[in-house]
Amino acid sequence: MPLRKKKLNRFLVVYDMLGLESIFDVNEAMDIVENHEKDSVWKTLKGESCDKRKPNPIPLQMILLRARTNSHRNYEIYSFETSMSMNEVRKEFAREPQPIVNWIRKNGNKIYSDYSKSNKQVIR
Repeated sequence: MPLRKKKLNRFLVVYDMLGLESIFDVNEAMDIVENHEKDSVWKTLKGESCDKRKPNPIPLQMILLRARTNSHRNYEIYSFETSMSMNEVRKEFAREPQPIVNWIRKNGNKIYSDYSKSNKQVIR
């Protein structure tokens, strides 16, 4: 009997020095866009008018603008895949954020980051 891989959840997280700001389910967003495209094709084939506006379930440009404008808050935006649910990711950020942040930095895809390791200068 072949082993089945557990479906991984894809998320986009936005966090800063104050903690998790927002989390988006990329799988759900992709489903919304794909369903809109299918509906548009069918309506076009039927000769019906279709909505020209495309859905934007993840407002990435607005998120990037906010991060660039507020650079003093050290924003980080990453996408990653995990077997955890969205609620589990939120709970990890609330419980103790540093381990999950380190894991995301190591295993995720960086979209934007103001993070820099601070090497403290020793005055002699």
